Amino acid sequence: KIQQLKMTEVATPSPIQAEVILVGCGCPLRGMGWYHAVQMLGNECPSAKLCYIVEPWFLGAGASGPGGAEFAEFKSKAEADNQVGFYTSLSDVPPVTDGVKRLALISGRTIDNPRLLGEAIAAGCSVIYLEKPGATTVAELETMKKQAADANVEICMGYNKNVCKYVRNAREFAASTEGSHVTFVSNNTYENNASSL
Repeated sequence: KIQQLKMTEVATPSPIQAEVILVGCGCPLRGMGWYHAVQMLGNECPSAKLCYIVEPWFLGAGASGPGGAEFAEFKSKAEADNQVGFYTSLSDVPPVTDGVKRLALISGRTIDNPRLLGEAIAAGCSVIYLEKPGATTVAELETMKKQAADANVEICMGYNKNVCKYVRNAREFAASTEGSHVTFVSNNTYENNASSL
């Protein structure tokens, strides 16, 4: 008896894109990770190609619970329309291809972030976008920063619109300090104008 294996094509980035692993998608219309996925799948971030989603809850014990059916529908569509690969852990994601810049977008539970950061580094990610708050303690954040620096991995940190007054204060401080600058990057759907801030 000959067994036929179905080969699934997986999304690949163009030469000017980073290969993105989204860790912690969450439930459609509720999870922050899901919103990031929708932005990338909609080509709202042209330098990023969503290739893999790591979602242990909805691909495991949470599949039959609340949100499980919605996630399964999203998964089927993302696989069919965008060739996104789905996995339960970062260690299951195929190795990074030589010459490809791999980015992990970690949008999981805060308590898991230190472990996930280490797993993302082990999976060949050279840049990690960490959703806030990053970790449960400052000591964990400091350890994560050192771990990333030791591996020559860059970390970017997310922020919410509800902290915009702090963003404004940072910009004002940078403007008043010679030689300094602050750069913020947002993929939110808000318009880039004063009334949206």
